[in-house]
Amino acid sequence: MRIDLQAFVILAMFLAGCSPASGPEPAASEVPVRREPQPAMQTEARKMKQAETVIVMLGDSLTAGYGLSAERAVPAVTERRLTDAGYDVAIINAGVSGDTTAMGLARYDWSVSSAEPDIVVVALGANDFLGGFPAEVAKANLSKIITRAQTDGIDVILAGLEPRWPETSETLEAEYADLYPALAAEFDVPLYPGFMDGVWQEPDLLLPDGLHPNVSGVEKMAEGLSGFLKHELDQRAGSD
Repeated sequence: MRIDLQAFVILAMFLAGCSPASGPEPAASEVPVRREPQPAMQTEARKMKQAETVIVMLGDSLTAGYGLSAERAVPAVTERRLTDAGYDVAIINAGVSGDTTAMGLARYDWSVSSAEPDIVVVALGANDFLGGFPAEVAKANLSKIITRAQTDGIDVILAGLEPRWPETSETLEAEYADLYPALAAEFDVPLYPGFMDGVWQEPDLLLPDGLHPNVSGVEKMAEGLSGFLKHELDQRAGSD
């Protein structure tokens, strides 16, 4: 298959330039290597326990806010939208640029469990898809993350993605398109189907790399996510 040079360069930037890790992708069956928590994340988690509802967003560069300041990343902007609407919430940004589902699983203990949140939004899989990893590998890792969160008594919201890329096979795109609804149904968790709905492939809403949201793109993403979270928070309040 002929590879378009521009698409290849952009993909390389996303997978290599955004990633703090090196070496081969660990298989789903491998025991994850524990990475120590960053002091800033520990401090943030302690501070946020004062809120009525604590949410952790476990994700990759789309969550971390690649190319943007922390206050302009999706978690911070979503939190502001919710607090402005009267919700007593705090959202911890547990996004790491370049992370795959295996890497997210590897740091679950200190990124999610240690914060003792009420809700975790799992927004992983974009790097698995762009890296061409089989959907079954991503599914196995996401299943383990969801299972561990549910075992810890943490409510899970699964954020899906739009699996489209010019040089990706239609088969892989179809497998990833089916992955998130299948997981949501299997584990009976809410699915936010399009984390980048209205942003993906919109040049005015993306950084020059054509993959990550700019400030306007983040605002669009946060608008959709905060609306979804309002519904979930209202349901939680009604069930108390």
